[in-house]
Amino acid sequence: MELAAAKKAGFISKYSPGGEGTNKKKKLVAVIGVTTQFGRRKNRDAIRKAWMPTGAPLKNMEDEKGIVARFVIGRSANRGDSLDREINVESSQTSDFMILDELVEADEENPKKTKLFFAHAADTWEAEFYIKVNDDVHVKIDGLLAILSANLDKPRVYIGCMKSGEVFSEPGHKWYEPDWWKFGDSKSYFRHASGEIFVISQALAQFISINRSILRTYAHDDISAGSWFIGLDVKHIDETKLCCSSSWSSGAVCSAV
Repeated sequence: MELAAAKKAGFISKYSPGGEGTNKKKKLVAVIGVTTQFGRRKNRDAIRKAWMPTGAPLKNMEDEKGIVARFVIGRSANRGDSLDREINVESSQTSDFMILDELVEADEENPKKTKLFFAHAADTWEAEFYIKVNDDVHVKIDGLLAILSANLDKPRVYIGCMKSGEVFSEPGHKWYEPDWWKFGDSKSYFRHASGEIFVISQALAQFISINRSILRTYAHDDISAGSWFIGLDVKHIDETKLCCSSSWSSGAVCSAV
């Protein structure tokens, strides 16, 4: 199904873009979504200070580097309460939010948040790549651009710090997976990119947009994203420069803070 046809069938963006509207003027290099939550203003301000500026410098990053960056957040379960109002005020001051009106903000909704970010970003901006980042990760934009430039020739690409690992079936465990039985007797996840930061190409973001209503999410957003691509003709790239440690390791373009 073509993207335009999918929109006519009801796949329409429902988020608050901060008054900028749909932007199809030119093809960007990347759209970055920094997933965040209520009560994490300090994290967002640290990112604004480090690598995602506000105001004119944010617009310059789009114009000069071809990168759009937004904080991604849902709405309070008590719509219109103080949590929503605080985000509305912050958004009016910084103009750097993608507010997902149809998402109730909660830890267990993080996989859905990631899915909706990719879907709405693909609907709103035409870019070569779409990137999900956690709000406790700092990024070297020029280093990230170098990784993207090296992969422009690949039509369907999924880039990140690839990993696997145990599927935890015990309720109460930090990484408990309710659908653990679907991963087989060995209880091991398939290869997927770490959720701290990962990159997908435009075709994959469009695939998510078109199929958002039927794409399954699991307990964690990185597993969910990996599951969407494992059955597709997608190039998985294990990029060690996207392995974020607590300090800037040699060659890394990200750091977990």
